[in-house]
Amino acid sequence: MDFNVQVGAGVYSSSKSDGLHLNLALTYRISVIEVGGFAETGGELFGESFSGVGATAGVAWRSPVGLRLSLAGSLGKHTYQGVGSLGWDGGPGVDGDTTFVGARAGASWIFGPGPVHFELGLAVAVEHDVTKQQVPYSSIHDPETMGEPRLISIGTTLVPVSLVRLGITCDPL
Repeated sequence: MDFNVQVGAGVYSSSKSDGLHLNLALTYRISVIEVGGFAETGGELFGESFSGVGATAGVAWRSPVGLRLSLAGSLGKHTYQGVGSLGWDGGPGVDGDTTFVGARAGASWIFGPGPVHFELGLAVAVEHDVTKQQVPYSSIHDPETMGEPRLISIGTTLVPVSLVRLGITCDPL
């Protein structure tokens, strides 16, 4: 049994954009069953961005020497900003919310004796937006439409990867 807090930093990729990604995860494990929640954000330098919150449930295993592995399903909400923006001066884009389902996996090493341990690892997730929106948008900065309205789709499949994940694991006293 343990309680785990992790902060991750890395990159994400989707069919629409690629960029930097940050996340925070809290989990509680009893035997091999693990439940928890997370918050995340990511975005391009001068383009669209997203934030998300979700819940997870799955399995986690911790070896006596420090290896910790986890695999979980997830359900949550993404909020997108600036979708369809063409960058630095391409107009603001559109905003919207979606519901997603996904899967998350992590591997880490737990260091030190005692009830509180430092943790270092990495994680990957796949989050598919099951609800999508079509939002009308027009911008005089868009060279394709020159201000004529067009529909922009909000929702995609995101693959965030935490290349560095730092955490604290607390064992029962």
